[in-house]
Amino acid sequence: MPKMTSDHLPAWQALTSFSANVGHELDRTWLDVYPPGRARPVARMVKAGPVRARAAYQLFAGPALDQGAGQLSPSGALDVDGRPIGIVNLSGGRVADEDIHPMSGARKSSVVHKPLRWRVVQAGLPPLTAEAVGVAAKTGAGRVADFVDWLGVWLPTPGLVAPVTIRYRAAASAGFAVTVPPSILTEWFQVVVADPRLDRRMVFACLTAMVALTGGIPRSGLINMAAQLRRRR
Repeated sequence: MPKMTSDHLPAWQALTSFSANVGHELDRTWLDVYPPGRARPVARMVKAGPVRARAAYQLFAGPALDQGAGQLSPSGALDVDGRPIGIVNLSGGRVADEDIHPMSGARKSSVVHKPLRWRVVQAGLPPLTAEAVGVAAKTGAGRVADFVDWLGVWLPTPGLVAPVTIRYRAAASAGFAVTVPPSILTEWFQVVVADPRLDRRMVFACLTAMVALTGGIPRSGLINMAAQLRRRR
């Protein structure tokens, strides 16, 4: 089979950089993917329920965002035919990669909430591990944040007012980098993909994990609280 060139790739797979905006309602959550300088998204991840609902994201693409392009969860991605694309190991090493299912999601006791301890594993590529880029990432998502969690108190970190960038890479893959927004200001991510072999759906899955687990987007927490109150009535 001839190798597919960038001219024949889906628009979302050809992206080398993009932003992802997060949207919330009581009955659904979505992330829209925008190329630089574009006002219309080229892909949309959407699932039923609030952020922490146990539901997979459906990926849609095409001019009307009505063409199925796979399934996503915080723990991985499936192709349109159900074939596993890869996993995001959220366990921080507690669970082996081969024991993670792409659709197992983020509601497991083994899951850790620190993106610096996750691994992104796509078939045919070396596992990508995380590294902090800059002071805000090292303090807001690294050992300082671990220490604050251990204390059991809330303390402000640079990630509240400055972007936090985390890079997932390996010796044989430049991987990708995600800039997480200041958690009190906005609801978006900026992504740069440095390895063209990387299936962008693995990046999308990692973004859904960040939305579900980092607690960096306050509005999502409010939406989840409202949904819980509605269910109790």
